[in-house]
Amino acid sequence: MREVVRIVNPYDPGLFPEDLPIEESRVIQLGSNENPYEPSDEVRRAYVESLSKIRLYPHAAYRKLKETIAAYVGVEADNVAVGCGASELINCVCIALIEELDSVVIPVPSYTLYAIYAMLRNASLHFPHFEGYNVRGDVVAELKPKLTFLCSPNNPTGNTISRKVVEEVAECSQYVVLDEAYAEFSDKTCVDLVTEFDNIIVLRSFSKFFGLAGMRVGYAIASKELAEGLEKIRLPFAISYPALNTAMAALRSVEYYRRMKKLIVAERERLLTELSKIPWLSPYPSEANFVLVRVVRDGLAERLLEKGIIVRNVTGLMGLDGEHVRITVGKPEENERLLSALREIQP
Repeated sequence: MREVVRIVNPYDPGLFPEDLPIEESRVIQLGSNENPYEPSDEVRRAYVESLSKIRLYPHAAYRKLKETIAAYVGVEADNVAVGCGASELINCVCIALIEELDSVVIPVPSYTLYAIYAMLRNASLHFPHFEGYNVRGDVVAELKPKLTFLCSPNNPTGNTISRKVVEEVAECSQYVVLDEAYAEFSDKTCVDLVTEFDNIIVLRSFSKFFGLAGMRVGYAIASKELAEGLEKIRLPFAISYPALNTAMAALRSVEYYRRMKKLIVAERERLLTELSKIPWLSPYPSEANFVLVRVVRDGLAERLLEKGIIVRNVTGLMGLDGEHVRITVGKPEENERLLSALREIQP
């Protein structure tokens, strides 16, 4: 076994309802940034109709899916690569671009999977710390990166990166990955920059806005050369028939998901307001479907587990000082149960 595999930390997915010693139906899952609302009727029908095809391989080129995605984001189908979630595409990017000891810059705090896959390529990793993930292009430039990972809205801080900063990083990095898994919640995107910069790869997901986390469908938008390269090395049948058909159905029913997004954003703003009223909590502004909260007491995540509420404990994440939890925006009744529990907990 390679030594790096021995020393790399596994990805921590957080807790799930079945991990708690209480009935799953009594647990509120606010730790995984999932969309709390049910799929559209069209997605439901597409899933059921797909069951007769689960014995078959889908067409490995996924041309119809790419064409549908391309129309949604405003590019050509040849600019789209697909994968088993954005997670697979992060790995594909690292395989395609990173040679041993290449400089890879990962501003922190951010998503840990970038570091795991870059480490497995024996990259030379740099983690510049930006308070509140306010990334500066001049700091990145000093590190002379082969590849820079950016996340907007960023997980876990929830803030977006300005177009100007993305352009600055693209000008000083040989390649840039811009992870926009939560972009639809912010109404901000730099996906059009792939037509101006041939070194930018924008990653998107069907897991968050479209609520298909269990289907595992992700996509990348990039130059035709980069998209073709990612297509060469992804899994050949990365997306199953049910995943393929539900993703296309989700795009056809995008107006339904936009309505759900409005509900989520309204609840996010209410949650931010109410969390701010609790003296021992300091929520960060967010443009995603979650809120990062600094806690001035120890053990909050564990106390909430006792009440059947799962939040993500991100204390100790590189770039975060002190105790922090990340809270997914749930349905109004779920958020109210969380707030009631927080008001009962004494600092």
